[in-house]
Amino acid sequence: MEQQKKDIPAVNVSGVIPMVKIDGARIRRLRESKGLTQLYLSTVVGVTTDTISRWENRHYQSIKLDNAEKLADALEVPLSEIVEQPQDAPESAAEPQPAAQPEEQAGQPEDVPPVAPAPDRRHRRLIIGGVVLCAVAVVAFLFHALFLRQPQGVLSAERILPPQAPPGQAFPVLIRVRFLAEGATSLILKETLPAGSAVPQAIPAPTTKDLKEGSLKWISRTESGESVYTYLCQVPSGAAYGDTLAFTGTVTRKQTLGEQTAVAGAATVAVAPFHWADANRDQVIDDEEILAVYDLYSDIDGLEFDRDRIDSFWAAGGYRWDEKKKRYVAQE
Repeated sequence: MEQQKKDIPAVNVSGVIPMVKIDGARIRRLRESKGLTQLYLSTVVGVTTDTISRWENRHYQSIKLDNAEKLADALEVPLSEIVEQPQDAPESAAEPQPAAQPEEQAGQPEDVPPVAPAPDRRHRRLIIGGVVLCAVAVVAFLFHALFLRQPQGVLSAERILPPQAPPGQAFPVLIRVRFLAEGATSLILKETLPAGSAVPQAIPAPTTKDLKEGSLKWISRTESGESVYTYLCQVPSGAAYGDTLAFTGTVTRKQTLGEQTAVAGAATVAVAPFHWADANRDQVIDDEEILAVYDLYSDIDGLEFDRDRIDSFWAAGGYRWDEKKKRYVAQE
């Protein structure tokens, strides 16, 4: 950090407050690419949202160094990423070369132990051969385990659910599908919903959606690695506190038709008078809970999980139920 600060051009106002020039357009791009709001940045830095807007629109081109450092931390980038770099900076002077070291005197110093003789060629060949055999054995084991012995283990799925939600409110459901083999495969993902629930949004759009049956089905082709399927599930308005919503699902790939793999992970959501992001049910969205929301859902383009309202709950230090609006609002 000290070296980084040395590389940042800074000026002093009246010889007291260190200032730096910031790149507002770059700050906006970084914020939007990470799915962050101006309210989130303003709260972390300790300024108003209007100030963040002025910084991004270059109304204030120089800001205090400590605010710039807090802003960089909030954006999870080095300070140099948000500081305006001089366009015509002169080439830096050549780095000073270290002073030449005196030549070593002939002979071995008395306080240096003698170097052990290198092993003979036969010994080295035995060591190298053993390492190669171990590597071949590991590769063979992995190949057998992944592609021959248990083909159904190549494909897996995990569901992520919030702990609770109130009647009539929608909450996000994530299903992470992992495909461990090389190349691509076609798969069918089926999700069975709690009776009476609705699905206001799903990304990607399901191939079939049958709410009478209470199911969503995706037929897609996925590459090696992880793919994410998500949807908003609305709790039935007639659900009572204390009820439990149950979810089940399966995933099947083309090469193993008939061998369905159950979707693992969370399978139930409690019907309770708390917002779905309030994991510990204390009517406060704390730092850990707001970061969990951002980590799980902000990278999903287009998912309308009401992030701005959750931000306002976090900034206000709490939330409450508004009976007239039939929704949660920030605590006044």
